[in-house]
Amino acid sequence: MKTLIACHSHTGKTLTVAQKLQKEINADFTRIEPVKDRWYVIKAIHAYLEKNWPIKPCTTDISDYDCLIVCCPIWAGRTTPGVIQYLDELINTSGKKFAIVVTMGGDGNQLATIQIQNGLEAKGMEFIDKLVIKGSAQKSGEWETLTQEFAQKII
Repeated sequence: MKTLIACHSHTGKTLTVAQKLQKEINADFTRIEPVKDRWYVIKAIHAYLEKNWPIKPCTTDISDYDCLIVCCPIWAGRTTPGVIQYLDELINTSGKKFAIVVTMGGDGNQLATIQIQNGLEAKGMEFIDKLVIKGSAQKSGEWETLTQEFAQKII
């Protein structure tokens, strides 16, 4: 199954997880990056309000892929504005599979993963699974084992 990992990362924690997953499943990779960086409080407010942000060009046509994995941090309990914009820009999604990977320091993954899942299912995609990596798993190193186990579900 040819897979694309689309990753938004601010501090690098989500990027580390996404790159590990990429190696585990031999996937292609694209970065979701905002055109303009903002102060953290503004980022959290925009995430909470579910606003979109313009993003730099990245792979949004997934006609060559069977599966998409969206990786992002959780801000204010929600999906980042750049990922919301990415989901809007995705094309050729119908009949494809998808999975979700989120990293977080606090709580709130349920709403964020539901946002992503609903957005992709509305585009005709089929949900496989999700991986939630909390701050404690990041600090202890458990995230590596969790990522390897998740990769086996994708393969």
